Amino acid sequence: MEEEFPDANLELEGHVNGRFADVLLTFPEPRSPYGEGLAVEAQYMNKGKDIEGVTEHYFEHSYSVAWLEEDDFTTHDVDLSGILTLWPNALPNRREMAGYSDVIQSLWKETTPSVELEVPIPGEYWESFDQSGEWITIAERDVKVRGSIRIVKSPTGEITFGASKATHSGGENLQVQAQPGDTDHLREFAEEVESVAFGDARPAPEECDSEWHDLTTAWLTGTDNVIVWLSATLPSPTSDVVLQLGKKNKLTGSSDRISMKMQPCAVDSLHEIADLLERTFAVEHGDQPVLQ
Repeated sequence: MEEEFPDANLELEGHVNGRFADVLLTFPEPRSPYGEGLAVEAQYMNKGKDIEGVTEHYFEHSYSVAWLEEDDFTTHDVDLSGILTLWPNALPNRREMAGYSDVIQSLWKETTPSVELEVPIPGEYWESFDQSGEWITIAERDVKVRGSIRIVKSPTGEITFGASKATHSGGENLQVQAQPGDTDHLREFAEEVESVAFGDARPAPEECDSEWHDLTTAWLTGTDNVIVWLSATLPSPTSDVVLQLGKKNKLTGSSDRISMKMQPCAVDSLHEIADLLERTFAVEHGDQPVLQ
């Protein structure tokens, strides 16, 4: 270094504004591209140094930096080819406004005041969201792939409980009028299904009827003229469990039902629908402001 920079001042443990370089070379006058001088740090002597922070410190005080590893030394010679020179490494970051002076940044800032304008929205726009006269699904949970149970509000405002499934012809669904007491019926039914359909209480094949063995049935509240039930059955002793929702008109004798296989996830779905049905009635009766 003395041969390459004969007019420079060379110090061991040279001081640069609060930091000591292992070797510090200082020029009589700033020299391109090194700046005020060169700070040499022997990194292999202290592996814990913050290289980025130390380098930035020297750049801020107009010094170039050389970080030396053990393999940079050969007998009495040192490889200084990896010097981080002040120019161009210490140039400020020019992305966006970073690196520019406060005056320049202030000139670039938006000075136009924001404008607020109140625009009335026509009532017809809000009327387009009116869903009166439509079936509105409040909640829906799967009991199998492409099969679900759900809570739906009818066009006339009644809360209904129903089931639907996809078929090759498009789909089937059945809705029955729900009552507040049905929440408990659904919870009890879910517990029974978990036990006798998917749990240890499921009967052995030899204990089952040969066809349509009834595992459990919940009689929902229905209405004065309509009987409603929800059942879990086995079409055969070893078959999958089938969920059936049905209703029968006591005056006409006509009935309607929907059946679908159900998977173990149906237990959680039944519990969730029961909870949501309870909250739906609370909202309808004004006990809760919104259905969350």
